[in-house]
Amino acid sequence: MKKPNLLLISIDSLRADHLSAYGYAKETTPYLTELAEEGVLFQNAFSASNWTGAAVASLLTGRYPTTHGYTNQRYYLDADVPTLADRMQAAGYRTACFSNNLYITAQTGLNRGFDDFYYRGLVSRQEATASRSLLRTRAAAWSRLKQRIPLAVKTMMRDTADSLNTQKSLCRDDGAAATEQAIFHWLAQQPERPFFAYVHYQEPHSPYFPPKPYRKRFFPDGWLRQWDYLRFDPALYYGGKKAFTAREMENYQALYDGEIAYLDWRMGRLFDFLRRRDLIDQTMVIVTADHGECFGENGYIWHAFNLYESLIRVPLIVRFGAWSRGNETDDRLVQSVDILPTCLQAMGLEPVPSDGVSFLHAPAREAVYIESDSATMMVQRWLEKGVGLKEDDFSQYLRDLCCYRTHEAKLIWTSDGQHEFYDLNQDPEEKHNRFGHDPLGNEFVRQLQKWRSRLQPHQADQAQPGFDKQTWEKLKALGYA
Repeated sequence: MKKPNLLLISIDSLRADHLSAYGYAKETTPYLTELAEEGVLFQNAFSASNWTGAAVASLLTGRYPTTHGYTNQRYYLDADVPTLADRMQAAGYRTACFSNNLYITAQTGLNRGFDDFYYRGLVSRQEATASRSLLRTRAAAWSRLKQRIPLAVKTMMRDTADSLNTQKSLCRDDGAAATEQAIFHWLAQQPERPFFAYVHYQEPHSPYFPPKPYRKRFFPDGWLRQWDYLRFDPALYYGGKKAFTAREMENYQALYDGEIAYLDWRMGRLFDFLRRRDLIDQTMVIVTADHGECFGENGYIWHAFNLYESLIRVPLIVRFGAWSRGNETDDRLVQSVDILPTCLQAMGLEPVPSDGVSFLHAPAREAVYIESDSATMMVQRWLEKGVGLKEDDFSQYLRDLCCYRTHEAKLIWTSDGQHEFYDLNQDPEEKHNRFGHDPLGNEFVRQLQKWRSRLQPHQADQAQPGFDKQTWEKLKALGYA
């Protein structure tokens, strides 16, 4: 009997409550809703961290950041940490990763176990010929020239050029269109072998600016205003140099929703491709996110420096005909670290050491655990921008964070002692900190300490290889540098 296939999709910066599949008032995800109607939608799914590198490493290893070692201080996954791709490859699966995020590349060690690795739709090779080196040099020179043109001007020029070409305008994205074609091409190869494909989409990561046909779908302002929102900069906000009005935040969310709707359409095309190839019923399809996004909740934007619900609660939809009856909703607490053991059990493979538990037939979790160490390296790069920012501007944000969350309540432990405790039944928006006033908060501290004591901290076996200069330049466009 042929082994089932596995398609694991993670979506960058996608908060669960902006999906129509999760009850959002706007119709952002009709295709994910259809997928959920054929499978299981998990209402209480949580990431293991609040930023891409650590969160994806947790997704692919089934371990918390403390245990796998890919942290804000070290952007690398060592070879002694087994991954889902390693296990699937060893079991005879053909494996491929399709990444549109620089934190998921060979430079970070997350390419291990994948026979093929694609970045923004292009296959990545370790070797490079002299001609390729020359092409890269020319591309770098052209890239430097283009950087001199303001982004808003470039975007207006592209919109004008694409005004009569909808198909071309739909490809002005963060890699989803090129990735789609790469996936279609890869899936058509070696159809007799089972596959494991991991896809990480960059939409709806900031700056929120979907392709033109989707940009005005939810945007309430005039067409000239849309280019104003290309200048989104979390560094200036957290450094106290920029504030957002309620209208600006509304417009940002409208563009964010447009990005979600665009990506949902792309994923719908992928699901249709699987159906046409008679692969959908032979494949376990999992759709989730690395983390969510903040739009002013508790004074936070973007995805950094906090562990509030808007940032740690993520969508999780699973379609697997051998397991789910379809159109199910599951209220259990589940976490991204649970996906690896779940997939291995579903594929009939031996487990690997992990911090997660399979949710196929396991009892419900009592709590989830989330962590993030201080983002000091990111802030240091922000300071290099030369826009009047000082280290003291960010002092309140440079701290380690841990979260212990049950169905009813939540503790956010901070290394500077500014702990928070919320009664989620009475205060789901986390507006009233009860730490020090509710004795249950002290019990949560004990449970958190007990949880942390069980984790085995990873001991790095090599220095971080690090990103090259070109990669850092690309990260600047995402607000990370």
